Amino acid sequence: MDALDDRSLWATARAGDGRAFGVLFERHRDRVFRALLRSSPVTSEAEDLTAVVFLELWRRRDDARMVDGTLLPWLLVTAGNVARNANRARRRHAAFLAALPRPEAQPDFADDATGRLDAGAASASLQSSLDALPTVDRHLIALTAVEGLTLTEASAALGISYTAAKTRLSRARAKLRHAHPELSPLEAS
Repeated sequence: MDALDDRSLWATARAGDGRAFGVLFERHRDRVFRALLRSSPVTSEAEDLTAVVFLELWRRRDDARMVDGTLLPWLLVTAGNVARNANRARRRHAAFLAALPRPEAQPDFADDATGRLDAGAASASLQSSLDALPTVDRHLIALTAVEGLTLTEASAALGISYTAAKTRLSRARAKLRHAHPELSPLEAS
């Protein structure tokens, strides 16, 4: 089938033979790709546009013209049109994006959290105070203050009674407030 000329292959392809269309694709793909690569130096875009050219060949199969027994000139003209359409779409998209209002700068929540943790020399001292607490108390503080669990959920997660968790959390907060009076009740909770 490779030895057939474009006219015979095209007639066979139009009759429904996918292999004939595949031979035409293999025969002309590289030339079409190189033509598109000149107008779009992005290889992946040139590959996509090559596929579009052959899709257009099939879609417009009744309009495709042979020149001296080959489809290549029609494919190259179509490649030029496809490239212009793609460039026009890219320009429109860029203009659209440029016309959109700029988003307001959003604060980086990580900076805010870091700022709170780094508030003065108390941060290192607070960490050492937390480290001095028993493990269960540290977990209670982390689960309630940082993770937002209720005391009931935290006590269940740690496998202790609600009353024990309430007492331990109250004592741990008191120790932290005593060691760090600059903390408000919310920050110590």
